[in-house]
Amino acid sequence: MAQGLTVDVREDEPFTIIEVSGEVDIDTAGQLRDAVTEVTDAGADRLVFDLTHVGFVDSIGLGVFVLARKKMKLRQGTVDIVAPTRRVVAIFTIAGLDEIFSIRSSLAAVFAGADPAEPA
Repeated sequence: MAQGLTVDVREDEPFTIIEVSGEVDIDTAGQLRDAVTEVTDAGADRLVFDLTHVGFVDSIGLGVFVLARKKMKLRQGTVDIVAPTRRVVAIFTIAGLDEIFSIRSSLAAVFAGADPAEPA
């Protein structure tokens, strides 16, 4: 049985932080996709996914992160992935997404490198 998903969005200028808890999979990815669409439609241009409490991401879930990257790239924005577990890092690595996303150890690391963040 899939674990539920909690998605909380907050602003910490200049960042929009999407805090995700649970599993991002075929059953829950739509919820995360809706949050991404909402914040990008509202004009966010520095998106941070806090994955501290995410235990698993499947291919459908990875697609949501790729969608976010595409949306941010259109506006020359940035996407950071923060504090994923080793398991989640492995999933991003196997999919080759560690090459296109900035994966940081903490929000503090994102904030410290706030100026020259690489485009999404």
